[in-house]
Amino acid sequence: MKNQSDSNSLTTIIGFVLVAVILIGSQMLLKPKRPQPQPAATPAQAQPQPAETAGGRPPASASQSSVPNPQSLTPGPALLAPLSAEPVPESIVVLENALLRVEFSNIGGTVKSALLKKYDAEVVPSGKYLLGTAVLLPQGWFNAAGTPMRVAATDSSVTFTARADSLTITKTFTLRQDYTLDHRVSIAGPGLGFAIDGMAGLALTEKNVKEGLLHFHFYSKVGKKLHQTPSHQLKKPQGKCDSADWVGIKSKYFLLAVIACGRTFDSTYAVALDDGRVGFSAVVRKPAPETQFTVYLGPIEYNRLRAFGIGLDNVVGLGWTRPLAVAMLWFLRLLYSIVRNWGVAIIVFSILMKVAFYPLTRTQTKQMRQMQLLQPKLNELKVKYKNDAQKLNSETMQLYKLYKINPASGCLPLLIQMPVFWALYAVLRNAIEMRGAALGLWLKDLSQPDVLFGHLPSALPMVGGAAIGLVPILMGASSIVQTLMTSTDKKNLAMTIIMPLFITLIFLNMPSGLQLYWFMYNVLSIGETVITMKGGLPWRKLKSRMEPSMVTAPPPK
Repeated sequence: MKNQSDSNSLTTIIGFVLVAVILIGSQMLLKPKRPQPQPAATPAQAQPQPAETAGGRPPASASQSSVPNPQSLTPGPALLAPLSAEPVPESIVVLENALLRVEFSNIGGTVKSALLKKYDAEVVPSGKYLLGTAVLLPQGWFNAAGTPMRVAATDSSVTFTARADSLTITKTFTLRQDYTLDHRVSIAGPGLGFAIDGMAGLALTEKNVKEGLLHFHFYSKVGKKLHQTPSHQLKKPQGKCDSADWVGIKSKYFLLAVIACGRTFDSTYAVALDDGRVGFSAVVRKPAPETQFTVYLGPIEYNRLRAFGIGLDNVVGLGWTRPLAVAMLWFLRLLYSIVRNWGVAIIVFSILMKVAFYPLTRTQTKQMRQMQLLQPKLNELKVKYKNDAQKLNSETMQLYKLYKINPASGCLPLLIQMPVFWALYAVLRNAIEMRGAALGLWLKDLSQPDVLFGHLPSALPMVGGAAIGLVPILMGASSIVQTLMTSTDKKNLAMTIIMPLFITLIFLNMPSGLQLYWFMYNVLSIGETVITMKGGLPWRKLKSRMEPSMVTAPPPK
């Protein structure tokens, strides 16, 4: 270590590099990839055409649903004819509770709409159908999603039935008082098995489509292991013959999971859809007379999913700091229950974090002031040993040892705070509690970047199209002020200003809640520095103790 200036610059660079590597790395790893177009089906893979509905057109689901594996589909005429000679019009049955409103269609006995009332989110894509049924017959797979079915409904359940020759399909859905459906499927006759069809995928519900597509994943729980595949990795349709306890797909904030009750799925199949979303199907072979499932169609709420006890909560994307992020989410919810505003909860959280880290930052500040007081001595050594770098390093380290200064101590607080920062980033980016959470004024959604002033030109490298907001600007300005106040090397102004500006550019696309946290933390740090270094009692004691010793102490040997 040549001198104090080098030490301070190194500490600053290391700190900013740590932040930059994590933030830039995360953005690169999570960058959405355009799904590869799927090859057109060959004649051997073509689906049988379903019977026509009223108006002489096939039902919408006929071209949208798929069997578990298109390559295993045997072509042929529709094996389930309409239940009457006349075209059967589509009929809708609605089941509803305080949280969920589900519309079922008699065409294939499918889910046509699912509105999550609390979040005002429709999770079934417009014009598409979920939870259709493909039946495995001796002749091959037949997709029954286009077949009109008889309907029998009560206030809380609906049963669909279709018959043709010796084959009977019966599907029953019962809505509970939450986001779950009890689903029972019965195949009587020559059926060798069936598949639950989720090829329509979940709808895009967020305004930021590009960012929302990052979160589409397919899941299958096999034994104790959860397999997770993001959409961009499904370049080719992915089929597995694992015995899965449950399968599901998720968007940023919502989940469709189908849980096998009393057995497992025999195989699963997942595919990336043309627009970047994910579809799936799950196969049951040699089914019982009646096979039962639990369908979860609702928000990704950590506590609600954990209550299932089967690992559904692991779909909450909290990254490598998961235990810390879970604790942080719990604590933020506690603060919110007190202050009733998520923005204020984040501000209070930043204050508490500053208090918790005060012993570390106090030690760091003390070391910096000691370095500042030691600067004249370091300059003398630099002049004395200007032609002997090895001797200069040796004498400098002796001086540090004499005055009990650790040049690397400035990095410790940042290293310890980094997991907290990353966990908060994961919570703000993924927790549904933050969806639409507002501070007030112009900050209406703390899970999204602050866009008060619009966006940067898209042609700019790295930051093209990034949002421009007041909070990240204030955050960057406060970072510069803090660095100027704590820097002991006043000559290195370029590094002092450029690095905070660089971090600010990276933060432009971060959740505004994270920008708010960092800004408040900087403001609190500035206040601490003013008190500690510009007249506080600890600073006066340190100065009075250091200055005489530096005058009387012999030069280090």
